[in-house]
Amino acid sequence: MTKMILPIIDQCGGCRECEVVCSWAHNKGIINPRRGRITVVKDEAEGIYIPFMCLQCEEAYCMKVCPVSAITEDSETGAKIIQEDVCIGCRLCVIACPFGGVGFDPEKRKPIKCDLCQDLGEPQCVKWCPKEFLKLVDTEKVGGIKRGMGAEKLHALIKNSL
Repeated sequence: MTKMILPIIDQCGGCRECEVVCSWAHNKGIINPRRGRITVVKDEAEGIYIPFMCLQCEEAYCMKVCPVSAITEDSETGAKIIQEDVCIGCRLCVIACPFGGVGFDPEKRKPIKCDLCQDLGEPQCVKWCPKEFLKLVDTEKVGGIKRGMGAEKLHALIKNSL
């Protein structure tokens, strides 16, 4: 079953622990958030933090544009994985991603993206998020989860307006 990391955007406090743990886990203990596969961006106008990472799209443009087929799909999780030894560093995948989910490692000079921590057993950003604002979910359940969250917000708004 295809999985993805679902960020609970309106609850993220911007601690950036996910960036730190991701860079540490993928770079053999080196902490450099620029080398992580998740990026937290603050929307100044709204005052919210938004974690960006690969959404593991069904129709993955990053895979389609790769001229050397360096991005493959894990058959168990559906994660789109960059094969560094095949990648030529052209950055077409970075350009093609409509959500900014593919970054570029300034040290390795190769694109990087979330692989759901395939070698670590579970996504480390999800495991270490101090407030549990990142969730590993089956892609088929995302709609139901978001509807449930919307219903909770609507209920709170109605309750507070009475």
